Amino acid sequence: METTRSTSETTRSDTGTARSPAVVATLSALLLLAASIAGQIAAGADYPTVPPGLVIPLVAAALLVWRTNRGTTGLALGIGLFIGTGAILTPNTGDHLSSGDTALIASTAAELVALATLVIAGAAATLARKGARH
Repeated sequence: METTRSTSETTRSDTGTARSPAVVATLSALLLLAASIAGQIAAGADYPTVPPGLVIPLVAAALLVWRTNRGTTGLALGIGLFIGTGAILTPNTGDHLSSGDTALIASTAAELVALATLVIAGAAATLARKGARH
């Protein structure tokens, strides 16, 4: 059984793996991003059969859990910037927000919150990892 103890500086499990609050926020944002895409699909948004916006954050989250280092936090930041740019440049986001469908609006708003959090937390985690030895 694994328990979690929280301090102001790190989140530590019994396995001895410490994650900074920025890394935890990055992981949370990646998972929220994937969940928001799933929510959009459930609400009827048009996505490919294998939606990259759902798969990519889940793979990045798995990599970040497996190896928390500057490369994986930087990858998460890059994904936030890449998907965020796509969300801003395509008309889909605006169409979803003005659709009148409550589920689609909520899941799109969650996506935007996840993307903003991912960029901020990913940047903080990447910059903090610069001096870390892992």
